Amino acid sequence: MKNDCHTDSLKPMTERAALESQTLISFWDKAFAMSEEEQKQMLEGEVEDWKEMAPSEKLFQAACALGQRKKMLDYGCGNAWASIIAAKSGCEDVTAVDAAPGAVQAARLYAERYGVSDRVKTECASSNWLQSIPSGTYDGLVCSNVLDVVPPDIAEAIIRELARVTAPDGIVIVGLNYYLSPEVAAAKGLELVDGNRLYIDGVLRLVSRTDEEWERIFSHWYSVEKLEHFAWPGESKETRRLYWLRKREDS
Repeated sequence: MKNDCHTDSLKPMTERAALESQTLISFWDKAFAMSEEEQKQMLEGEVEDWKEMAPSEKLFQAACALGQRKKMLDYGCGNAWASIIAAKSGCEDVTAVDAAPGAVQAARLYAERYGVSDRVKTECASSNWLQSIPSGTYDGLVCSNVLDVVPPDIAEAIIRELARVTAPDGIVIVGLNYYLSPEVAAAKGLELVDGNRLYIDGVLRLVSRTDEEWERIFSHWYSVEKLEHFAWPGESKETRRLYWLRKREDS
């Protein structure tokens, strides 16, 4: 299983975006990092039902649908919950990618824990890793909790490259956080920088856009087949978004 981080240079971006990107990688690296003892406990402990890995039933069903594809990419995989569910649901060739080494380590361990290491390949990649992938490689892609927590120019580059590496009949599933309006943010005592960027302790945690704004962005490369709303455990309202996208013939 391949786990070495790529060090290819980032595409030219603003100094602000480059700094935010490195801050985000460090944040998520620490969030997912596990000590040797924690790793040992994970591999030796009781294995929970893999069907419980997804944060919601709708996310679970989306990952199951990708399990019917031949070659899948999980971009910004975190602990690889979507990759594992897809592999368990039938996909024999899954690549789980994240920019944070701690997340890739967690993905590798979870894949081993759930017995799908032979089907889930993990890679640690820089933000332009996608450029090294041949066009039309994947007929199934998932990108969950990524595009609205990175700087906008990086998000757009990711969307463009995901479209390029998507096969003509490919399915792309994008998970996004909820829309946070300036009015609601102010009522909660939160400040949105530039009207839509939420920072917590100096880390970019949300670039808030409406459904319509996201659909306009996607429309350059994809048609929106379906938009579902879902909630994470403990949330009373389904306000998070799950887009099912189909690659446009002219993209």
